Amino acid sequence: MSNLDQKIENVANKIEVTANKAWKKRSFRFVSKSVSAATEIGLMIGAAHLSEKGYKSAATCLFGLGAAGLVCDLFVNRK
Repeated sequence: MSNLDQKIENVANKIEVTANKAWKKRSFRFVSKSVSAATEIGLMIGAAHLSEKGYKSAATCLFGLGAAGLVCDLFVNRK
């Protein structure tokens, strides 16, 4: 392994450890899930604006992504 590869691996390990520690805190989970849900709702609102302006295919894609993410957050990732 080169020196750069080793440095990248060390940083990735530190990020993973920090993320795992943070995820154990209830407040972090609440904030991260709230931000995720707000983003998905924002995608669906943006889709409505695009649809009004005549960009139907882009609006359909955005709405589908937002809805799929919201469904996953609400029903699949229930921990």
